[in-house]
Amino acid sequence: MSPLVPKHWPGLGLLTLALTAFALVFATISAGAAEPAQQLVVRGQATAVERPCTAFACPLDLERGRFRGTLGRGAYSGSLKLTIGNAFPNGEGGSCAPLTGRIELRTRSADRIGLLVSGDSCQDGSGPLDGASFTGLARFRVTRGTGEYAGATGSGVMSLTEDAAKHHQVTLIGRIRSAS
Repeated sequence: MSPLVPKHWPGLGLLTLALTAFALVFATISAGAAEPAQQLVVRGQATAVERPCTAFACPLDLERGRFRGTLGRGAYSGSLKLTIGNAFPNGEGGSCAPLTGRIELRTRSADRIGLLVSGDSCQDGSGPLDGASFTGLARFRVTRGTGEYAGATGSGVMSLTEDAAKHHQVTLIGRIRSAS
């Protein structure tokens, strides 16, 4: 160390650098602070309409869906795909398959929230698939929104059930953050 630089200056320089970095991070976070995330809980019922399967996948549309929850009440629809080419046993003599797709929630104020869904769906028990019920678990991610939810982000988990009569129930639990 040079005799012209006091011994405590390097320490002061590091302290100054640390405080400057902290101030920069705090200013950046404060300037771009988004709305706090709010809980998202939605429960709904729809009719599951199966489309013709290929050797690899079975498409499934959710029609005439109605939901209620922290977003209020509204309608929903969706397009899901069971990737039967990657099916695996459910441990009861039945089968499971990866599930992917999109769901759109429409609030009464006409705001929309688009969700990307990915998980698995399993036959309850065994037997012919035509008369079976199914349970699915998936993760969802908010991919788009309109109105109050334009630019929104969020994610969570989702449970899906479908009875033998093709009545579909969904529960979404997660968080959503508005862009504004």
